[in-house]
Amino acid sequence: MNKYYHDYFNRYPLSTSQDFVKFLYQSILGGGHLITNEEANYQYLLKEYTEIKYDENHILYEDISDHLVRVHLEALKEDELKLYHRLFMLSASYSLSLERFIQELDNVEDMIKKGLLPLSYDEYKTYIEKYRQDNYPLVRHTPTFRDMYHPHYRLMKKEYIPFIELLKKVSSLPPHSVILIDGHAGAGKSSLASMIKDIHGYPIVHVDDFFLQPHQRTEERLNEIGGNVDYERFYNEVVKPINNKQSFDYQVFDCMSMSLTEYEHISFDKCIIIEGSYCMHPYFKDYGTYKIFLDIDENTQIKRIRNRNGEFLTRRFINEWIPKENAYFKHFDIKEKADYILETTKAILG
Repeated sequence: MNKYYHDYFNRYPLSTSQDFVKFLYQSILGGGHLITNEEANYQYLLKEYTEIKYDENHILYEDISDHLVRVHLEALKEDELKLYHRLFMLSASYSLSLERFIQELDNVEDMIKKGLLPLSYDEYKTYIEKYRQDNYPLVRHTPTFRDMYHPHYRLMKKEYIPFIELLKKVSSLPPHSVILIDGHAGAGKSSLASMIKDIHGYPIVHVDDFFLQPHQRTEERLNEIGGNVDYERFYNEVVKPINNKQSFDYQVFDCMSMSLTEYEHISFDKCIIIEGSYCMHPYFKDYGTYKIFLDIDENTQIKRIRNRNGEFLTRRFINEWIPKENAYFKHFDIKEKADYILETTKAILG
């Protein structure tokens, strides 16, 4: 039996076919609707929240698939609602294919017939025939389910869970904060930066846009600890205006043409995210408000890099770039200087 099905019926033994189809729909197709008015949706969430009682012992996350969880409102504190609501909004667009959902309805029918699921085969078959005729709508919980289990939850992507505590801290930062995300290759620096941007709209500066230009790639520079980035240009184009709380433009280095190309404009009207190895280089002094270091075990690191970059570039990471990063981390005590250290080995990265 699907592990999620087993957990579901252990938690909700009085479920009907309709309730289980709702669970299937959510696990495969997500929420099933597009939220067009975020503020109105938040007010609706807030209204529902005020009608229930906070329970620190209530389950917070209920796994419904490899990618989604139900977040139970009873387990949330009031000051967490804004952040979680934003994560609910970002999760609303998640969906696999309708064909996958239809196929699973057939698989479930076969499982019920074999006695693997505690539902009446005749009841399920009758319900599904009508459900197909109605073109597979998103359904409500039955009155029995609502009376017995009092469901108050929203759907959220599972990938956010390892970052929740960090996201809470980032959400509490004052305006014009500079968030630095350093750490190992493959640990999820870009994914975390994109996550924060999606939540708050903060612009991102990528340190990868400051690779060394050809004339800088001398033997002396390449052997320098922390010298594998154009820290002089980064300081002039990024750090200086940040220290003056000014918006700025910086030029992107293109690795294909090995030249400086277009400019990126960064507005410093709220906070700024700086992501990439070497962003906490001591050459820049103390320009960061909140410093984050992402850690990862070596085996997972290589696996992610191989999946992301292919075998050829993986060899360069192993033989060249990872040793340089590790030397920089160790020599300058980068990890120890971070305000927040997060181990992302088990994280699901988008």
